[in-house]
Amino acid sequence: MTEKPTASKLWNRDFVLLWQGQLVSDLGQAAFTVVLGFWVLDVTNSTAIMGIILACFTLPRVLFGPFAGAFADKANKRWLIVFSDLLRGILYAAMGVMILMDRFPFGLIYPFALLISFFGAFFTPAINAAVPEIVHRDNLSRANSARGISQTASSLVGNAFGGVLYAVLRGPIFFVINGISFIYSAITEVFIRIPHVKKGPMKKHIVRDMVEGFKYSWNIMGIKILMLTGMFINFFVTMGVTLLQPLFKNTEGFGVERYGFAMVSLMSGAILGMLVLSVCRIRPDQRFFYYKLSTYLMIVCMLIAGFTKSFGVIMVMAFFAGICNSIISVITQTVMQVTVSQENRGKVFGIQATMYEGLSPLAMALSGIIAHFAGVRPTIIGSFILAAIIVIPTLFNKKYGKFMNSDCCIQ
Repeated sequence: MTEKPTASKLWNRDFVLLWQGQLVSDLGQAAFTVVLGFWVLDVTNSTAIMGIILACFTLPRVLFGPFAGAFADKANKRWLIVFSDLLRGILYAAMGVMILMDRFPFGLIYPFALLISFFGAFFTPAINAAVPEIVHRDNLSRANSARGISQTASSLVGNAFGGVLYAVLRGPIFFVINGISFIYSAITEVFIRIPHVKKGPMKKHIVRDMVEGFKYSWNIMGIKILMLTGMFINFFVTMGVTLLQPLFKNTEGFGVERYGFAMVSLMSGAILGMLVLSVCRIRPDQRFFYYKLSTYLMIVCMLIAGFTKSFGVIMVMAFFAGICNSIISVITQTVMQVTVSQENRGKVFGIQATMYEGLSPLAMALSGIIAHFAGVRPTIIGSFILAAIIVIPTLFNKKYGKFMNSDCCIQ
């Protein structure tokens, strides 16, 4: 039985174990994404193939998200988290070893990607549903900020040094290192104590629970708006972000090194935002105000960065975009954890993950194809403009604002 969370104690034993385990695996994952992108580009010289492979690393999380969320509500969350990391680590390491031994036909990367993504589908709803059970609700914003710091710091280091690591270690060796980081995370996560209550036969109710999760999410306007807008925003932003590597790689005066610098600026801003929010608590009635302000500033930063050809301006805009993104992420995550009832958290977080990433595989695959005909920079600019068009109407919705400021569960 885990210790009862208290309002004054965020860094309890279980949250520390969860946080540091996620930090290590996130660091390996962030660097892996960069190394994989450059490795695929060198092997195939094709942005389209790169996009398709990245889509394969996302598709199963989309397809199995609702099932994984309903499963997380029934299963032991600790073991779900542990085995998700362990199995992904084994697959990453095996892929690297097989490539080093010259026994990995390139086409084999597709089933490996699908399996890795499938196991990852269970991680997100399980860990999001577990946090409110080991952290007091008054500390949820700080807990989400602390988790965001670890994720963002991992992205910073991974993106900043991914190109260097690829140049020094090449792809396969780092794939093995990434696998080891996931296995290490799984070992440490074994010791996390998360309350588990048996809720009846799993097979009998899993489909019913999935349906109930969809109904619950659809009947609450705030959740519905959050999920629908998040789905389309992620689609267009994913299209733009997917093309950043080829943009920097092929733009004179930019290059792989400057891609790393830009990511450092973005993640530094995000870490600063997370650090502030991990110390300062946003009152429930102020959430929507800060959410709107951060969204407006984020849109401005994205558009300026898309149109400018000055690397210095891109660095500044990336820094402020990172701050805004961290505030938006923490607020939306906290609202979901506070408003969704305990028995529905796994299901709703599974559906949220599916909807947020639902169109990502298509976005990744299309981005390379569209960029081939329209050009990389125009595709990025167009994607960011469309993302802005989607989100702006929600900022004027009073019912959505009331939902974002809510501080109680909605049944």
